[in-house]
Amino acid sequence: MSKLLKTNQEDHLCLNCKQYYKHRWCKDETKPCFFCTMYLPMRDTIYSILKNIHLLYLKSGEISCKEYYNDFLDNLNKWAINFHVFPTKQDLRTIYELRNI
Repeated sequence: MSKLLKTNQEDHLCLNCKQYYKHRWCKDETKPCFFCTMYLPMRDTIYSILKNIHLLYLKSGEISCKEYYNDFLDNLNKWAINFHVFPTKQDLRTIYELRNI
């Protein structure tokens, strides 16, 4: 039970999309998440976001690209569903390739 409480305390609620994210994706509950600050649902598509995933990984300083990509894609999916930004077939292929690196 305490493990579950600890997990919930580490998650932060984004002001814009009202989704819960881990600390590295949403620094504070009084601020928007990484995706809401970087992207606009009316301007950006899944494809335009995925084009920059390698650069974002390098900027993040993370050690494991597989772990970073999986977390990024999971959180991107939450953000996209909330704002009704749906992937195309090309996006789904790219996501599949990134998950299987």
